[in-house]
Amino acid sequence: MIETPHITAANELKTDEDIRKVMASKEPVIVYQDRMRLRPPLPIIAYNDDMVKIADGTTFLRSVTHFYTLSDEEKVKYNISEPKA
Repeated sequence: MIETPHITAANELKTDEDIRKVMASKEPVIVYQDRMRLRPPLPIIAYNDDMVKIADGTTFLRSVTHFYTLSDEEKVKYNISEPKA
């Protein structure tokens, strides 16, 4: 049996505005397709209406892939600190 991952992320990135905000803050995102995580948390570096590109150069179709910001617990797990203002 395949278990759905426990996603405790702050936001699912659905709109262009969501993606622009995350790109501006260079916050890493987790990429899922169905219930499988595809890459470690990395920032988004480019996007258009159909695709999103993350920092390692991988391109994902927006129509079949879900992008999530990290929760506070996940930030600790991946040793990612908050950007300083």
